Amino acid sequence: MIEKIDKYLFLVYHQDYDSFLLKLRDLGVVHIKENKPTSESEQIKEIVVSRRHLSDLIRTLSRKRSEEQPIGAPRKPASAEEGEALLQQIETLLEDRRQIASQIESQQRENDYWEPWGKYDVQQLERLQQAGYPIRFYIIPTAQYQEHWEEEHNAIIIDTRRSHHYFITVGDKSTERIEAEQIKAPTHTASELAERLASFEQRAEQIETEIQKFIDQHLEDLQGYDLLLQDKYQMSNAFLQATGEADDKVMLLEGWIPSKIVPEVRQELDQLPCYYAEQEILDEDKIPIKLQNNRFSRLFEPITRMYSLPNYSELDSTPLFAPFFMLFFSLCFGDAGYGLVIFLLATLFKRKVKGQSTKDICSLAQWLGGTTVVVGSLLGTVFGMVMPWANDGSVLGSVRNDYFLNQDNLMLLSVVLGIIQILFAKTVAAVKIQKQRGLKYALSSYAWVIVIFALIMAVALPMAATGIPSYVTTIFYGLAIAAGLVVVFYNSPGKNIFLNIGSSLWASYNTASGLLGDTLSYIRLFAIGLTSGVLGGVFNNLAVSMSEGLPIGLNWLVMVFILLFGHGLNFGLAIISSLVHPLRLTFVEYYKNSEFEGGGKPYTPFKVN
Repeated sequence: MIEKIDKYLFLVYHQDYDSFLLKLRDLGVVHIKENKPTSESEQIKEIVVSRRHLSDLIRTLSRKRSEEQPIGAPRKPASAEEGEALLQQIETLLEDRRQIASQIESQQRENDYWEPWGKYDVQQLERLQQAGYPIRFYIIPTAQYQEHWEEEHNAIIIDTRRSHHYFITVGDKSTERIEAEQIKAPTHTASELAERLASFEQRAEQIETEIQKFIDQHLEDLQGYDLLLQDKYQMSNAFLQATGEADDKVMLLEGWIPSKIVPEVRQELDQLPCYYAEQEILDEDKIPIKLQNNRFSRLFEPITRMYSLPNYSELDSTPLFAPFFMLFFSLCFGDAGYGLVIFLLATLFKRKVKGQSTKDICSLAQWLGGTTVVVGSLLGTVFGMVMPWANDGSVLGSVRNDYFLNQDNLMLLSVVLGIIQILFAKTVAAVKIQKQRGLKYALSSYAWVIVIFALIMAVALPMAATGIPSYVTTIFYGLAIAAGLVVVFYNSPGKNIFLNIGSSLWASYNTASGLLGDTLSYIRLFAIGLTSGVLGGVFNNLAVSMSEGLPIGLNWLVMVFILLFGHGLNFGLAIISSLVHPLRLTFVEYYKNSEFEGGGKPYTPFKVN
């Protein structure tokens, strides 16, 4: 549910505003109303840029933390200067690493360039030059090399690589020019080049060691510096959102406080140097949203936030779609064995992780896995094997036709569940309209639910069971007609009758076409669940058939390999489809029929992080 929240105004003398904000931040419950865009403040923009850069850096460094290094809580530095010094330290190390990597790459290219010439003494080359025997270095494609150069120019081939000759001339006095690429004589010996590369690589190892040491010792300090910048952002925003009144002698600030803690907060505010008063909430106000759900529904709040928070005037959909999502997930998986794997893995990870948000995700996975175990058992499938209560005589066979959840009944169940959720969503939409505008504006929405339900029952009951008295269907038809009159003549209260009739015709077309398409979407629950079970059975049969006739030992290896590979692949595909399709049914079919508006901003109180 959405927690009720109140709007408050604060008036503070300008000289007391700094101390007032510090005490208000210590309270940690007031969500400051934003009347001005943060883009108006250069200081805030600088903080945002710094935080974005720091967050990216922390994310990169976190991936390189030593596995044996325990994950600690963020440690705030004593001051922003201390945090900035740490940031400069790691950035200097990272820049040194980039530079040394560039030097290594450049030196490696130079070494590769001179490597074909073998070992040489630079001083000996200089002495030969001074004695009148200059050594010149050439490179030429092998096909263009002229052997007569060896007589005319004292050419000597040093090496041949990649279809090129590397050769020199010794004391060439000829005036005829050699048609080859001449390069400058080397200024360093091969050993000197190798030593230089080794020194660069040694320095690179030292820098990597220093970076790793910094990550293990100071990553929590950088995370604390990020929290410090977040505090600075909130304080700067609190200054920005205040409006100066009476020649800027009085600062006016507005904020939001959860209603249930208002009495305690008012007692604290009485001790602060300010005047405060509750204000009327206006239609144009963007009221922050604070969700308050029980332990079960709270696990599904990340799914709600993935799409959008509800606005303050509508209902929180989290506890409303949670049971459907859990059931749809288990139907898509359709295998009790896979559900057991999810449950056990989630339980194992929940014991190892520390963050509450990660624990909540593990708890959600436990619920989803546990539900899959129950539903998969009802479907009769465990790791692709059909259990005795559902099979046709063999665990490698198929579900027998007279089982209560055979393929036909499972498809029908998917459609029925779809109709139930759609009708439930339309009821939620009617309740929302009643909350926002009043009962008379919601009567038409309630009537549509009754019309759809009554017509379905009138048609489905005689088909589902024989011996239904005719007056039962007559009652449902009568109920549909009565509700239909409300739809036709009272869908737009206060408007003339012809406009109501026209609106009802258009609404009837949209409802009929939309209901058909939405209901058909739920058949995918049957299709995905059936596919998962069938693929598991196929891999089981394949493992048995492929291992038959093989020598003892080899047959078990083949069977285990096929089972692990096949079920691993099937499990991965089932995870994807079992998450994606229930999300689609929630965000498309359910949200559309419940007329979900969204657009809510999360409640973020002004506090020390």
